[in-house]
Amino acid sequence: MILVTGASGCLGSHIVRALLDCGEKVAALKLAGDPAWQLRDVESRIEWRIGDLRDPASLATALQGMDSIYHAAGLSTPRPRDRQAMMEVNAEGTRRLLQAAQEAGVQRVVHISSIAAVGYPHAPADGRADETMAYNGASISYPYMHSKHAAEAIVRDFVTGGMDIVIVCPAAVIASGCDPQHGWGRIMLDIASGRLKAIPPGGISFIGHHDLAMGALAAMARGRSGERYILSSGDVRYRQLITAIANAAGVPPPGLILPPALLRGAARVLGHLEPLLNALLPDMRMTPGILELLWREKFYDIRKARAELGFVPRQSLADAVTEAWRWLHLRSPKETSR
Repeated sequence: MILVTGASGCLGSHIVRALLDCGEKVAALKLAGDPAWQLRDVESRIEWRIGDLRDPASLATALQGMDSIYHAAGLSTPRPRDRQAMMEVNAEGTRRLLQAAQEAGVQRVVHISSIAAVGYPHAPADGRADETMAYNGASISYPYMHSKHAAEAIVRDFVTGGMDIVIVCPAAVIASGCDPQHGWGRIMLDIASGRLKAIPPGGISFIGHHDLAMGALAAMARGRSGERYILSSGDVRYRQLITAIANAAGVPPPGLILPPALLRGAARVLGHLEPLLNALLPDMRMTPGILELLWREKFYDIRKARAELGFVPRQSLADAVTEAWRWLHLRSPKETSR
């Protein structure tokens, strides 16, 4: 049987559905009390397991009888107050899960990491980053990135110890099931409401739910243990992405495009004040680390996934944005209606 962690989240729920479509027997890990509403329509086809990445005993029980695992559980927020929680869940939680998997005799694991764990091109002249890039994010104050990088180091320790684990690094996920409180779900709502007043100058690789799920399944079937594979549907500049979101929401996009020098300068100045800002504004979303990343063109090379996994992205930006927006409109109608 296959276990999916984070099954009630954006990434995990789409992996669960893809596995069910393939006729697999699926167990889904969720926290006690989690209604897992994203999987309500297929809940009768799932064997639910209760577990917490912070509780080793619960994981030992949840992993009984599992042959393989897709580890998609994690925490992602920009808030300073969540710094320790992200390291505890994303990094140490991965260690606890893999220890429990090793003891339970799990045969193979696909670890869902992130392009954040790979590092970022320094400038457009650097081209696309690939799986061989030396991590260069240590100087950027972005706790999520550091926690995912730490989790990959833990995965490699277990691979060295003999476990069969494949790593996939999805690009920025634009999909139904996105969190309306954080990440691109929150940004889409900010665009729809007019709260986002300007467009940053950089860009990023993105991935839709179908490409993400198919890439993860291909990694389980064909990926090499200890290797990482970048998954992306394509590259997009923030101006293009934000305009697509505004079009889906039926609102005009912001007219102001920020110059890179402004964001670099703001990140540098606020970086010196970061300890004070973290104390005064623990829920701050536009942190110095986020500003530092917004001016960069964060594009990634998927040739390795194409060659070794047979990964062929099929989702366009318009498809991914439309799907995510429809879902947000159903989930948060007050915030998506103008």
